[in-house]
Amino acid sequence: MIMKWCKLGILFLLFICAANAVSAQGINKSENPYYKPYFDSLKNLEWPYTFPILGKQAYKKGYDLPYGYGISGIYFTQTQEIVIQSILLGFNGSEQLDFSDFITFGPTTAATNAYTIRPDIWVLPFLNLYGMIGGGTTDTNVSLLDPIGLETNQHFKATSFGLGATLSGAVGPFWMAWDNNYNFVDVDVVVEPIPAFNSSFRLGHSILNPSDPEKSLSVWAGVFYQSISNDTKGSINIQEIFPEIGEGGLINYMRDWATTLPPGQRVVANQIIDKMEDISNGIDPGNAVIDYTLDKKVAAPFNLILGAQYQFNKNIMLRSELGVFGKRSQFLLNLNYRFPGFRKNPNK
Repeated sequence: MIMKWCKLGILFLLFICAANAVSAQGINKSENPYYKPYFDSLKNLEWPYTFPILGKQAYKKGYDLPYGYGISGIYFTQTQEIVIQSILLGFNGSEQLDFSDFITFGPTTAATNAYTIRPDIWVLPFLNLYGMIGGGTTDTNVSLLDPIGLETNQHFKATSFGLGATLSGAVGPFWMAWDNNYNFVDVDVVVEPIPAFNSSFRLGHSILNPSDPEKSLSVWAGVFYQSISNDTKGSINIQEIFPEIGEGGLINYMRDWATTLPPGQRVVANQIIDKMEDISNGIDPGNAVIDYTLDKKVAAPFNLILGAQYQFNKNIMLRSELGVFGKRSQFLLNLNYRFPGFRKNPNK
């Protein structure tokens, strides 16, 4: 179903772009007398650069395009609820067994702080391609309801990389943009990078500065969708989960719980409980590692976004965006530097 809507969305945006025969990634032509001389001058401006392709045709129609090449420095933070649907556990490399029927999780939240460099290029006036590479941290707060009440917060370092594309178009005084990207996050304790698919749709309007049309303020609203990989495999040292066990009554309770488990799960549980008892008695548990496989999903894949961008000139833009409602909150700050790039004929 998602793929069907994605294909319809692509066709819809391409239709809009073809109907306008210009780009909405720049500022739309205006009949305002303050702006008219500026936009009229664009019609006589030569476009000697390679990208975007069809840039000359867009200028001849009086449309102002951003420079073809850009690089952004981005700070992004996000907090959202994750639902753990099933869990497999093993100990020190042993076979992992299904504990889904014997362990109950409460709300699990994941908080991310990321710093990203994003180079991009406008290949066509309505198509932008970009890459992403960065790093940051992730904090996961897991609450366990059964067999014991436990809340633990795990802090990990992460690196990320990804690719994306943005389609844009215009309808009257409004512009629209549909952005899609795949981002892979490599977390310390996870065996393989976790892929995430992000899709967002924005509808906005740009307001030019009357005295300088190169300066503008753009505002928008939209919707953001995120899907993360369901299957996550990793390992974590037992002492990071249970740094302090406390008195032995908890250990006895866990022993009683283990007796209710099937034979295979009982062996794994008792191996973990043995190390928990060592921690309770002040004994170093050594290299005791819990291996896990989680089947999870985002609790609420959709939320609303509100944003604004101020363009100081055609080289520098500052953008901010806030994600609200749903079970996800997010904030983005983006400083973008743009430059024309390469000429088709260096002698021009």
